[in-house]
Amino acid sequence: MSEYTPQQSTPASQHAGAGEARTLSVVSLVLGLASVFLGISILVPIAGIVTGAMALKREPAGRTMARWGLWLSIATLVIGALLWILAGGLILGTLGLLAATGA
Repeated sequence: MSEYTPQQSTPASQHAGAGEARTLSVVSLVLGLASVFLGISILVPIAGIVTGAMALKREPAGRTMARWGLWLSIATLVIGALLWILAGGLILGTLGLLAATGA
């Protein structure tokens, strides 16, 4: 007679969750790239920073994508803020010149 040996079963959540293990990382990367291509915006880079930080804590498998998304979002936010400050300075400088000349 042959002996019955039960096979070890793996939880279904391990197989089902394999594709979901990097969801936040992918979202962070997509938001980082979108923030670069959408130009000067505030909400998209902030969302990329938040999802990137969450992905770094929760998803070790997607760490590279999360880092890229995080750094792209941070860089876009910083460059956008600098451009807004520069544009505001130019506008205020122009208004100051116009007020000084009486035009």
